[in-house]
Amino acid sequence: MTTIMRRNERSWAIELISRINAFASANDLLVKRAGGESTIAIGRGTRMFPDIVLYGDDEQRIVLQGWEIKMPDVPIEDEAFIRDAQRKAVALHLNSCLIWNFRYAVLYVSDGNNGFVKSRVWNATSHIHSREDVETYRRDWEHLADEIILEINGYFATGRLQRASFGDVVTKSAIAAIIQRNKDAVAAELRREAFRNSVVAAHIESWWSDIRTEYERDETDNYTAYAKTILLNWANRIIFAHLIKERQMGAVCIDELGPTVSPQQANAIFARITSRCDFCNVFSPVTYGDVLPEAAWQDLVELSCFLKSNGMRHLDQEALQHVLESSVAAGRREINGQYATPTALAAILLRLTVRDWSDTILDCCCGTGTIPKVAIQLKKAGQSAREAVESVWACDKYAYPLQVANISMVDADTINIASRLFQHNALTLSVGEEVSIVNPESGETMRLPLPQFGAVVSNLPFVPFEMIPPDDAACIAQTDFASDLDGRSDLYCHLAVKLADIIKPGGRLGIIVSNSWLGTLAGAKFMTALQRRYAIRQVHISGKGRWFRNADVVATLLVLEKNSDTATSSDTDFWLWKKSLEELAGDADAERTLVSSAILGREPDAAVATCASYSAQQMEDLLSLKVCRNALFHHVEWLLDVREKLVPVNACFHVFRGSRRGWDALFYPKPGEHAIEDAYLKNVLKNARNVSRLMASADDDAFCCAVSQEELQRRGHTGALEWIARFADQTNGTGRPLPEVLQQRGMQWYELQDTEIAEIFTTMNPDGRLFFARFETPSFINQRLIGLRHKDSFPDNDLNHALLNSLLTLFYIEAVGFGRGLGALDINKAAISHCQMLDPRLVSASDRETILAAFERVKARRILKTADELRDEARLAFEHAVLGCFGLDGYFDRIAHSLLSLQATRAAARN
Repeated sequence: MTTIMRRNERSWAIELISRINAFASANDLLVKRAGGESTIAIGRGTRMFPDIVLYGDDEQRIVLQGWEIKMPDVPIEDEAFIRDAQRKAVALHLNSCLIWNFRYAVLYVSDGNNGFVKSRVWNATSHIHSREDVETYRRDWEHLADEIILEINGYFATGRLQRASFGDVVTKSAIAAIIQRNKDAVAAELRREAFRNSVVAAHIESWWSDIRTEYERDETDNYTAYAKTILLNWANRIIFAHLIKERQMGAVCIDELGPTVSPQQANAIFARITSRCDFCNVFSPVTYGDVLPEAAWQDLVELSCFLKSNGMRHLDQEALQHVLESSVAAGRREINGQYATPTALAAILLRLTVRDWSDTILDCCCGTGTIPKVAIQLKKAGQSAREAVESVWACDKYAYPLQVANISMVDADTINIASRLFQHNALTLSVGEEVSIVNPESGETMRLPLPQFGAVVSNLPFVPFEMIPPDDAACIAQTDFASDLDGRSDLYCHLAVKLADIIKPGGRLGIIVSNSWLGTLAGAKFMTALQRRYAIRQVHISGKGRWFRNADVVATLLVLEKNSDTATSSDTDFWLWKKSLEELAGDADAERTLVSSAILGREPDAAVATCASYSAQQMEDLLSLKVCRNALFHHVEWLLDVREKLVPVNACFHVFRGSRRGWDALFYPKPGEHAIEDAYLKNVLKNARNVSRLMASADDDAFCCAVSQEELQRRGHTGALEWIARFADQTNGTGRPLPEVLQQRGMQWYELQDTEIAEIFTTMNPDGRLFFARFETPSFINQRLIGLRHKDSFPDNDLNHALLNSLLTLFYIEAVGFGRGLGALDINKAAISHCQMLDPRLVSASDRETILAAFERVKARRILKTADELRDEARLAFEHAVLGCFGLDGYFDRIAHSLLSLQATRAAARN
């Protein structure tokens, strides 16, 4: 099964290691010793580690250089020989390597541009031509080895050659190398096994359906993703066992993992370790994890042999902690959880949520363990290590991230303390339920009941309602709150409500969730359901960039307090961060200011954050004015003062979306490409991209024909007939014929109705420009636009148009819309219908003339971006004229601030 190198070749490499060690021991050099004996025996042609590794300390924690060794019959110019040495140097984070075939030795040094250049050649033993000569001229090559070590030592003394720490080699190189070298081969092996066993295929399909979003930015193939999970599971188990074996005698048997051990036998070794030391979440195997090609398994064996013979056993506590943290970082990179919690965000959320640090804390969706790790670290400021570990609990529905989470929760000083980590669906957690954990000190199993928690702090899964797994949907259906939430509620809504069952009265829930609840009808029911169980204390969003840089999602922090008999009513604080998460992570004073201000409910330094506070009644009143909950971060309390001067847009206008048929090439023919009769062409505005002024004209043609083809034939209208025939044989993107796809009841398949004619319009996707433009002649619009046509009770369209374009209604476009992940504003017909505008009925004849005169100057120029509009002299004169006529001129600055703040926050999500 394992290919073993010819004995004489392996023996000579070991002899060279012995010679280097003897020379290093006899001299005071930076090169302290050489190693590699245990990995040479693996014998695979493309091994991970060099044949010989030079170290800068006796404990082998400082890696200096790798040497590749061949016999004289392999030319020193052999490309594979050279590339192999250079590949391993890169993997070791080194900028040099040496190749040696006993005839010549060549030093290669990095050129700084991902390449290597020949730096030095030694040819004093060029008379060695054969394997037999190696024995004959032994004294010659031993003498040359001494010279090379002396010269190499000088290069390190001058700083020309760089060194690497053993911990970095293991955690930053080994894990990535193993996965990249082997994931495709393991995936292929899994496919072969799945072909022979449908249970394997079903398992991987089921696993993938649950966690595919975690790999969305990384792997798109389920077998490759599962292969990565298998390889990461093996690498983590091997590294962690070697890490703890000096402190946990039950783990010493990891040294038995060698070239003759199979994956099944290795699993038995880890089972023995688990029975003695626990860390079950670390040492448990992945299902079908033993489905490995020989080459992949030998890489893992080589990793274990390398750790066995090198500096892992000599790591002090600080170095051990570094390796633990680096292992977690490497694991997270390879798991590639799309929404993994940044450490700085975890720390802020914990500080905002936890009131009593001596009480229990739970992360119910812990993923790779960032939040519980930070919780333990923060608790250590006032508790012993044991008290901290034993009062922080963590669980996750899925097993695969728990291995990294378990490593994450362990510090060098807590290896002998049992982490409260277990696999569980957060939807079914209940107080008093027992979970099993092995005590690493005694090896005995402990059955621990779940307590009521003082705080639950978690980054809840970003799973939209349409992707909730069937098992979770079944759990939700059994809850007593299922009817409290909307059927379109995302998974986090159900979790947040459910978690009240395991929190003490007066305890706190701090969660990271999507911002979707701020802008949906489901979000309104979510807030109501929360208010039945909690006081909503704080809501936080970022006003400077997304917290999750690797995902197109905008998140919010919610801090809730479970209702109790002694609870008092209080305002809800809406916090808008003015510094990015990265800036807060690098500025301890700013982070303290944010957290302290939020805890005390005080307005902080405006450069750090702003806070808008509302009573429950104020929030109810504001939401009745149809602003989106997202607007509450932007100090919109002024709206309550002006509401008597407002009227809904849909009270003044019929509001409708432009015609929607779905095949633009058919319905919007380009000039010069058709001979359609004029009777079937209508003026249409397709989008607002080229609209530059507040008065506009339709600039395209729409094909609007309700006549049957038979009637067209009878009329001799061949232009329309030919146009229809051009599309009759076409198919859509899924291969369905267009006549079938476009058919609607009571209509020709090629018919576009033009019954809705707009007088005024706005766009569904405004960005920096907010406006309502008016047609010179009422016109047809398509689906990208929203049309308005005045009602008979509001006949003054000149005044209507002016008031629609006043600052207050432009604010409403932002306030009723919803910013998606990339900063686009989501506007629809309902949102525009809900907008409020200043009531035209309150305008006197003289005020009308004042407003329209000022509006003429705005109409006469190009539409500007909002911030530029509010610096424009004509715009400012118009706004003050409008607000003055309504007695509201003193509100200009507050309205403008809210509008610009809304827009800036939405735009910041792009960055």
